[in-house]
Amino acid sequence: MTRNNSDLINIKIAQRIEQGMGRSVRGEKDYSAIMIIGNDLVRFIKSSKTNKYFSAQSRKQVEIGLDIAKMTEEDFEEGTEPIRVLTNLLMQLINRDEGWKAFYKKEMDSLGEKPESNDIYDILSIEHEAEQANYNKDYEQAQIIMQKLIDEKIEDSKEKGWFLQMLARYSYQTSKIKCNEIQKSAFSCNKQLLMPKDGVSYSKLDYINENRIHRIKDWILKRTSYQDIMIEVAGIFGNLSFGIEAEKFEKALQETGEMLGFLSERPDKEYKKGPDNLWCGVNNHYFIFECKSEVGSDRNEISKKEAGQMNTHCGWFKNQYGNASVTSVLIIPTKKLSYHADFTNEIKIMRKGKLNVLKANIKSFFKELKDYKINEISDDKFQKFINMHKIDIESFKNEYLEDYIKKK
Repeated sequence: MTRNNSDLINIKIAQRIEQGMGRSVRGEKDYSAIMIIGNDLVRFIKSSKTNKYFSAQSRKQVEIGLDIAKMTEEDFEEGTEPIRVLTNLLMQLINRDEGWKAFYKKEMDSLGEKPESNDIYDILSIEHEAEQANYNKDYEQAQIIMQKLIDEKIEDSKEKGWFLQMLARYSYQTSKIKCNEIQKSAFSCNKQLLMPKDGVSYSKLDYINENRIHRIKDWILKRTSYQDIMIEVAGIFGNLSFGIEAEKFEKALQETGEMLGFLSERPDKEYKKGPDNLWCGVNNHYFIFECKSEVGSDRNEISKKEAGQMNTHCGWFKNQYGNASVTSVLIIPTKKLSYHADFTNEIKIMRKGKLNVLKANIKSFFKELKDYKINEISDDKFQKFINMHKIDIESFKNEYLEDYIKKK
C-alpha cells in the first residue's frame, strides 16, 4: 500500500469495518455475535497503532471480546475442544444469558467520554487550501502551502513522500527540473510512489554502521506492549505462508527481516529490478530471496523459468555488490530441479517445513523477552537469546535451508 501509515486511509478502513459490524443489527433491541477472521483484519483491530482509529464504543467491544477470550483459557486447560468453547460462548449470547448481559452492560457503562485530538482535520484543511490555490493557477502559493504542511504536520516518512509528490505536481508548471528533483525526494521516502522521469540510482545496503541488536530493540520499543509485539508478529507470519498471494508474502518477508534487525528491502518492487527480497546483516552478509508462495504444494519440480529468474537475480546482485558474501534462497514447496533447468550459482531452497520452523523459533525468541525491560538487557545476553533460538546468521544458513536435487 502506498500510504499504509496514513491517518486518513486508516480512518477510512476503520469506518468500513465499523459499518460492516453495524449492519448485523438494525435496532437497539437487536443483538449479534461478530467473529473477526483474517490476519490482516485481526492485526488492524487489535494493534494499538491502528485501533485508535475506531470509535470508543467499538474499541470497548473489542476489549470485551479479548477479556472473554482470556476467560475461556480455563476450558482449554481442561481439554475442551476450541470449537466447543466457541459454540458455548455464542450460545450464551444467543440465549441471552443473564450473566453475560450484566457483564456486557457493566463494561459498556464504564465507558467514559474522552475527547480525542487528531491532526487529520487540520491536514485535510491545509491540503484543500493548497489544492485550491493550484486549481486557481496560483502555483507558487500552492507550493508554499504544501511545503509548510510537510514541514509542520507530517512526520511519517512514507506520508512525507506522498505529500512531496503532491508538491512536485504543483511545481511542474513553474519548473520541470525542480519537479523532478522533488519527485526524487518523494521516491526516496516512499518507494511505492511514481519513479522520477530520469529514474533513480540503486543505493546499496551497507551494514557497517548498523548494530543488529540495537535494531531489534528499536523495533520492539516502537510497540507499546508485549501484546502489541505478538499481534504484530502473528499478523506478519499469517501472510508469510505458502498459498498467500505474492505481494503479501513478499511484504511479510521484508517485515520479518526488519523485526530481526536486518536491513531489508524489495528491489523488484521498489526498483523494478532485482530479487523479491534482500536482507543485509552482520559483517555485511546478504540474503537474496526469490519467493514462490503461490506455487501449489503438489508441484514436484522447480521449472526452467524459475531457475532462470533465480539466475538473473544472482546476476543483479553480482553487478551491484561484487563479491560480497551472499546466500541465495529460493522459497518454494519443492527442492527438485527440473532436468531442463540449471542454476549458475549456489542456490539454497526453503520449503514449508523449514519456513514453519523459522517462524516458530522467531516467536519463541520474542516470548523469551516477555518479562524483561528491553533496554536493561545487555548486548551479550541479547545475543545469547538470538543464538538460543537459532536466528543468528549461521543458523539461518544451516537450520532452515536445503540443497536442491537435480532431476535426471
